[in-house]
Amino acid sequence: MHIKTQLSTKNISRKAKMAFILLLITAYITGCSSSPSPTAEPKPAAETLVKVESISKQSMGDPREQVAEVSASVRVDITAEAGGIVLSMLKKNGQRVKAGDVIAKLDNKNSLIEKEKARAAYTSAEQSLAASTAESATNRLQLTNNIAKLEDLLKQQAREGNEADNKETVRSLQVYKQQLAALEGNKALAALQAQVETSKLILEQAERSWGNGEIKAPVSGVLTDVKADEGMNVSAGSAFGIVQNTGKVKIKAQLTQTAADLARNKREIVFYGSDNDSLKRKAKVISLAEIPDASTKLYALELEADNADGSLIPASRVQLQLTTPEEENVVAVPSLSILREGQETYVFVLNGSKAEKRKVSLGRINGIYQEVLQGVSVGDQLVVSGQHALKEGQTVRK
Repeated sequence: MHIKTQLSTKNISRKAKMAFILLLITAYITGCSSSPSPTAEPKPAAETLVKVESISKQSMGDPREQVAEVSASVRVDITAEAGGIVLSMLKKNGQRVKAGDVIAKLDNKNSLIEKEKARAAYTSAEQSLAASTAESATNRLQLTNNIAKLEDLLKQQAREGNEADNKETVRSLQVYKQQLAALEGNKALAALQAQVETSKLILEQAERSWGNGEIKAPVSGVLTDVKADEGMNVSAGSAFGIVQNTGKVKIKAQLTQTAADLARNKREIVFYGSDNDSLKRKAKVISLAEIPDASTKLYALELEADNADGSLIPASRVQLQLTTPEEENVVAVPSLSILREGQETYVFVLNGSKAEKRKVSLGRINGIYQEVLQGVSVGDQLVVSGQHALKEGQTVRK
């Protein structure tokens, strides 16, 4: 009995030891699992292989152009001073004329009659004035002589003491002086002089109206706007045509806001005729409106150009080059290098070995290139291949 109890006690002791060992193992495992694990070191991002090219300027095409109209710098109206039937036209629209050249001949007999009447009236007025002037001079001389004689007689009578005769002489002297004063103040002579001047003006006007039956060019230039033809009746005082002085010409255009911005602050603009685009010339900028026309919403541009050779014809059209070939060379990037995120556009450029994401503002497209208005500069190293897999600040390898 004692032996059996002793065996049981040994078995219990062995089990207790096993339980204690198991408890220690469990506690160790629990402690290990609850303790914080050390932070793992981040692995360096893998380098991405990319292809880059240096940003440069590219042409966006030919200079931007605008149609404009040529007009003469000076326009002089031709007025038919006299009416009549056109007998012949010696000059036609578009022809160059010199001052004094006969443009047309008229059958204006009425003007000839009026001229002759005016000449006769002028001659008559001159004759009346001459006769009155001569008569007045004769009377003045006679009165002056009579006054001088009476004054000498008065002196003689005073020496002789003849008072009775002296009184009579004084009365006669006063009469002659009054007549001379009246003659000097006679307004009839002045009226005749005014009549002569008036008749002269009427004659000059009649002679201009007659003009030998001719209509002449008032200045040198190009004849335009003549609507009369042979056999037509021309009224006195009517507009017969226009002579445009084309030694210098004006070039006018109406520009949109975009076109006005291209031309603003320029002193000269290149232009060429629509029939000869190889002959380019320069015109001086006279004015460019600061605000648009209220009705058309366009900006008025006015230029001036020399035209000594007469190649620019009024009412013809030319092409203005609002930009130069140099201005069309702009900062541009390949279109395929551009990334789009919603409404925003980006490119990647290299900053050392790091990828830098740049927001860009874009303009025109020409071929494979697109203009960049803002965001990058000439010489920046642009990622043109592999950019879709890049992130900001990522290390890259070329």
